[in-house]
Formats: sequence, structure tokens, C-alpha cells
Amino acid sequence: MKLANFLTILAVSLALSAYGAWVTVQRESAAPFPAGERSVADIPLIRLAEAEALWRDGSALFVDVRSGTDYEFGHVAGAVNLPDNEFEEHFPALKPRLEQAKTLVVYCKSVDCGKSLWTALRLRKEGLHQVVIFPEGWNEWYLNKLPTAGSGQ
Repeated sequence: MKLANFLTILAVSLALSAYGAWVTVQRESAAPFPAGERSVADIPLIRLAEAEALWRDGSALFVDVRSGTDYEFGHVAGAVNLPDNEFEEHFPALKPRLEQAKTLVVYCKSVDCGKSLWTALRLRKEGLHQVVIFPEGWNEWYLNKLPTAGSGQ
């Protein structure tokens, strides 16, 4: 194995471990944290209020990393679908739109889903540094009756 590949795998493993530790802490303490104070691999983690404010501002683009089926059933209104397991297939077509966004809010279904972190890391690797992660994801957005779209609405 090449050293570069080993170091990449090690870095991703450490980032996923840090994300897992953050999720555990959040389950134990639901106390809110100030914007920008929490991050994983230098990618900010945002709460529902911040995600909603970014959505209402209109300069952020929400990136749903769940499957196409889940996305079609329901997603944050205006979000684009970039399934984690189909990143290489969909990214080239979405890249110009992603580059135009002031902020990219990456989300999955809930804090139990690490796909948002993995996709955020890949977006960073592609040169998109305006990425934030909304770990509470779709479930929290939907349960709070915020704007949604999809066939299940």
C-alpha cells in the first residue's frame, strides 16, 4: 500500500472517529453550542436554528446525501441530491451549482448517519471549502415542520 493511500485512510478514519465521539456527546448533552465552535476535521457542525437561518437567507445550498429514493420521498425544499454512494457519478454535473453557493449544508437522515461527514470531506477534497454539516439532518428538519419537498409530502 502506498504511503499516501495509507495516510488518506488514516485521516478519514480519524475524522469518522471524531464525528462518532461528537454524536455520543450530543446524545448525552443536548445543550446548544455557538456557531462555529464545534467542528469535525475543520468542518463546522451546525444545529437546526443555524440550518434554518441559512435556508431562509437563500445563499446556502442544501446537499442531501441520502439515497435517491429517500430524497424523492422527502427532502429539504431546494436541496440537491448527491447520494454518498454515487458521488463520482453525480458530482461532475452538480459541481458548477455547488461552486456558486455561499454555503453548502450537507445532511443525511440523522446524527446516526455518517454519510454527511464522508461527503463533506469529499467536497473539501474537490476544492469546495464552504461546507458545513447539519448532523441532525432530515429527521430533525421534518419533525420541526420546516419547508420540505418530495412525493411523500
